[in-house]
Amino acid sequence: MENNQSYALSCQTARASDYYGLGVRLGIYFTWLQTYIANNFLSSEISGAADTNTIFLLVLLIAMIKCSSTNMLEQIDGLILMHLSGGFIFGTFSLWGYRTRHYIESGPKAIRFFGGFGTHSRLIVSLAVSVYGLWYWLYAVTGGLIAMGSDEEIGELAVSPPNSPKCQTLFTFMFGKVRADGGIRTFYIVVCTGCCFYFGTMLLASSIAGCARVNKMMELFKQQRWADTSRLRFATGFNYRELEVVFKSLRILNFVWLVYSAFLIEFSLNFNNVTAVLKGRNNGNELHLPAQLLPLLMGTFGLVRILYLVFESKRSPEDTEASLSSSSPPQRSRTLHARNILLAFSPAMSRDSETTKYDPDEIDELERGRPWPIRYLVAWLPWLSILKPFQEDHTAIKGKRLSYQNYQSGFSRGYQMVDVAQPAKLGQERERNLDP
Repeated sequence: MENNQSYALSCQTARASDYYGLGVRLGIYFTWLQTYIANNFLSSEISGAADTNTIFLLVLLIAMIKCSSTNMLEQIDGLILMHLSGGFIFGTFSLWGYRTRHYIESGPKAIRFFGGFGTHSRLIVSLAVSVYGLWYWLYAVTGGLIAMGSDEEIGELAVSPPNSPKCQTLFTFMFGKVRADGGIRTFYIVVCTGCCFYFGTMLLASSIAGCARVNKMMELFKQQRWADTSRLRFATGFNYRELEVVFKSLRILNFVWLVYSAFLIEFSLNFNNVTAVLKGRNNGNELHLPAQLLPLLMGTFGLVRILYLVFESKRSPEDTEASLSSSSPPQRSRTLHARNILLAFSPAMSRDSETTKYDPDEIDELERGRPWPIRYLVAWLPWLSILKPFQEDHTAIKGKRLSYQNYQSGFSRGYQMVDVAQPAKLGQERERNLDP
C-alpha cells in the first residue's frame, strides 16, 4: 500500500473498498441528495427514489449479516456500514410518507400512495438493520468482530503490509473523536433498542393489513369480481395543519442529519486511519473499477436527472414531461412574483401556477371528532384505521346516552335513548322507548 506522509498511521481491511470505497460512498451521498430533493420538491420522483434507497440499504444489510456470520467483516467495516445505514433510515426513508410533499399537495388523502409493497419492504429492511445494529453495539465492538491489527487478522482478513497493533482501538465521531466502546456505545444501544420497538410494533400492526387483504381477496374471488382491486383504504390521524408542520420540520432535520451522517462517516475513517479508501487509489479503490464506478454512476446520473427535472418544473410548469403530471390536476390560480412586478401592467403576460388550497383542519372522515391520542396513534400505525372500532362514527352518538332496561322475563329488552344535549321542556317528553 502506498504510504502518505500526511498520515502518521495507515490502517486497512481486506474488503474495505468493496464495502465503502470512495465510489460507493459518493454514490450513496448522491442518492441521499437525490431522495431529499424528490421528497421536498418533486413528488413524481418520490417512488423511484424510495426504491433506489431500498436497494442500497438492502445491499448493505446483506453484506453486514452474511459477512459477520462468516468472519469476513471487521469492526471498522461494521461501524461504517452502520453509519451509512443510519443515513438512509433517519434521513431518506419514509414508511408512510410524512417526510414527503405528497401530503402538502394532496392533503390527508395522500396516504393512498403508501401502504403497499414498498411501505412494507422498507419496514422489514429498517427493522432488520435495527436488530443488527443492536447486536453490533452490544457484542461486535467488544470482541464479536475482529479488530484491525489484532492477531486474528489472518487468512482472508490478512492485509499487506500488516496493520499495526495501534489500529486495534476503534474510534467514531460525535462532535469529536470518541472511542466506540465508550459511552457512545450506550447511546447507540438505546437508539437501536428504540428503533427495534418502533419498527417491530409497526410490523406487528401490519399483520392486520395482511389478514384483511387476504379476506378481501377471498371475498372478491367468491363473487368472481376479477376486475375489482383488493387494495385497502388506510387513514392518517393528522389533519392538514399537523401534516404541514411535520413536513416542514422534517425537511430541516433531514437535511441536517444527512450532512451530519456524511461527516460522521468521513471523520470515522480519518480517526481510524483507513487511508486507502479515503484517497481512492490502490488496493481496489480506483474509481474506474466496476465495484466503485457502478454505485458512483447510479448516484451521479440520478442526481443530475432530478436536478434537471426540478429546473424544468420551475422554468416551465406547463411543459413538463408526462411522468411529472399529477393524477388529479389541482386548481389553477394566477400568481405574480416579485421578480415579475412589471407584469402588473400587463396581466395577460403573467404565467399560470398550479396551487391547491386546503383547510388547515381538514382531516380524514374516519378520524374526524376523535381525541388527539387516538388520532396520533393512527398516524403512527395507519393499519389500525381498517379495524372496525377505529371506523365507527363518533359524531353520530355525540351528546346521546343509551341505557338498557331488562324486563323480568329476561328475554326482551327496552332501549331508552335520552338526549342530554337538549334541556328538558315543560309538557314535552324527553324519553322515548324504542322497541328492539
